Amino acid sequence: MVWGKFTIIYTLAFLQRRCFLNYYGLIRLSSAANVSFTVSITVFYFSCQRLFSKILCLFTNKSDRKILFQAHLPDCSRRTLTRSLTIMHVKEEIIGILKQFDIGGKFSYLPVLPRASVLIPLFVRSGRLYTLMTLRSKELRTSAGEVCFPGGKRDPSDHDDVDTALREAEEEIGLSPDDVQVVCTLFPIINKTGLLVTPVVGFIEESFCPSPNPAEVSAVFTVPLDFFTSKEDHHSTYGVVGMSGLLHSFYFVDTDSGSQYHIWGLTALLAILVAVLALKKKPEFEVGFDSEDPIAFFQQILHRRISKL
Repeated sequence: MVWGKFTIIYTLAFLQRRCFLNYYGLIRLSSAANVSFTVSITVFYFSCQRLFSKILCLFTNKSDRKILFQAHLPDCSRRTLTRSLTIMHVKEEIIGILKQFDIGGKFSYLPVLPRASVLIPLFVRSGRLYTLMTLRSKELRTSAGEVCFPGGKRDPSDHDDVDTALREAEEEIGLSPDDVQVVCTLFPIINKTGLLVTPVVGFIEESFCPSPNPAEVSAVFTVPLDFFTSKEDHHSTYGVVGMSGLLHSFYFVDTDSGSQYHIWGLTALLAILVAVLALKKKPEFEVGFDSEDPIAFFQQILHRRISKL
């Protein structure tokens, strides 16, 4: 079904480009005196463009249309268009997988607890899935200097967990809610301070340029998602106070800045979880939960923690 969709999109993209080239060629051949001919083919050209746009709207979302628009510029090559469609295909495939794990209202029965949300931003670069992370400011009262996903506590003005995640991401790194394609909300986890944290997964543009709020964020960096399935830079331990199961830890070196980041605790667990779900890839190390059925495991942990409150 996905490939059928992209076959239609590719055909429309090809026809749209041919339409432009033919129009451009006719305009060059027509003389200035032949105004009626020029007007006629111009009207016909824009009518065709409107038709193509309406059909594309049936098969693409806002983000995909932006990619196609960039690929349809006159100086684009077939390679550029193929790359754009590859990005769209990867996104569609990952979105289809992650939506299967959307919790919806499955946890609506939970007691009233202090709530928080984090946004796990994903994007595709060269056919590879990446996520974006932040380094918290050392001036903060909690988790100062730690790596995390954009997020924070729920405000009374927030309608739901998605609202909280998007608002916090905008405040922390300047990511507009309109530039996030929300995919799903995953099962909530109670963190070491007793907050019920809900992960929200969404796609952003590869070209997004963060504007970190210095009062909250010291650095923003990106990590290939499959990094969290490799044992090369991974460490784990049992029996940490306030943590259930394994405590995961990674050391990641950002090639752009040369900085090394320590990714651990709940942030590392969420990164592993999304990597396992989205990539359908079993990690090279013990994760502490069933990668085939993670919901059952996290639901059990959640109930165990709630029973102790």
